[in-house]
Amino acid sequence: MGSLSLIFPLAWRNLWRNRRRSLLTMLAIFVAVYSMVTMGAFMRAWSRAAVVETINNLTGHGQIHAPGYLDDPNVDHRISHLPSGVAGILTRPPVSHFARRVRVPAMIRTERESAPVELLGIEPEREQGLSFIPHAVVDGHYFVSADERGILLGEQLAKRLQTRLGRRLVLMSQGADGGIKERGLKIIGIFSSQPDIEKYSVFITLPQAQALLQIGDDFSELVYRLADDQDSGVTAARLAQQAGGLEVRAWDELQPFTKALMEMSEGSIWIWILVSFALVSFGLINTLLVAVFERMREFGLLQALGMKPRWLLLQLLIESGLMLGLATLCGLLAGMATVQGFDDGLYLGVGASYFGAAQVVYPRLDWAELRLIGISVMLMGLLASLYPAFKAARQVPVEVLARATN
Repeated sequence: MGSLSLIFPLAWRNLWRNRRRSLLTMLAIFVAVYSMVTMGAFMRAWSRAAVVETINNLTGHGQIHAPGYLDDPNVDHRISHLPSGVAGILTRPPVSHFARRVRVPAMIRTERESAPVELLGIEPEREQGLSFIPHAVVDGHYFVSADERGILLGEQLAKRLQTRLGRRLVLMSQGADGGIKERGLKIIGIFSSQPDIEKYSVFITLPQAQALLQIGDDFSELVYRLADDQDSGVTAARLAQQAGGLEVRAWDELQPFTKALMEMSEGSIWIWILVSFALVSFGLINTLLVAVFERMREFGLLQALGMKPRWLLLQLLIESGLMLGLATLCGLLAGMATVQGFDDGLYLGVGASYFGAAQVVYPRLDWAELRLIGISVMLMGLLASLYPAFKAARQVPVEVLARATN
């Protein structure tokens, strides 16, 4: 213990003998740790926002369709009734919301323009908490009741059709008998959402859609939402067992691009962490090797005066540990402060919507990841320090002093 009390202050003083070199090495470690913390938080916020946006934008945590609908989404592939086993699962946790929809291709025509669209007939009350629709209306109003005769258009589609709130238009689609059905509707609301939805999706109530297409009580899909994202795969598997021939898909099967984006984000984080570890290790090895070669005479003299090699090894490891500890702590604190500074969200702009993410993301600290980064940097740094430390400790004092005097 007495030897350690002498070695520790000696190691601290030696750390600052070449202040510039030590500070540059510590700066490299600081930048690596800081970038790992901030990049991890922001990339996970990006992927998490993309998943939330996907779930809110009509997909839900999963969907049920008639066989063949996903390959050919038209009125011929529809669901007449749900098996009792499926209905039982949908009314119990972890399912929090579910709703039926009619979803078919259609054509919309105003007095000036016409455009192909995707028609969605929705249950207004059940969409509350299930999708973005009830809260996306920026002009006009959402459906007051399931029997309301009106239509919701996206802002971009309204501009394209050169129409506005209160105007009438004609909606056309193929009916159950194969003929073209059409109906005049009043625009009761204009909504804002992702560009693709604004341009190509229109909403009417489910009873109005069923009446237009003459399909009775049939519907195209059932969408459900869960209380916990982690249950999506398990719930989809349970529903598939009770589906009786219906197709059940979880959100990641319906939106493979979002899943790929999430996996890419996770992969990018780990690649950057590995690169940072490599940079820290090589930088530390280089610094300590230079320091060792510069201080060979000192090490030889200390060994000649009776310092055991293991104490010399410990001194160099303490120097490395002090350098790593200070830089890592500063990097962690700076990274935490940066992430906390965006607690109210980071605005990414309208362009983020084109990549499936929200315009505002909310970075959050992962305390388990912070501990992993701190411990891993310290361990990797100390392991990298072993080589130059062993090299200094294994030198024979006589040979070192002889080389130093020549």
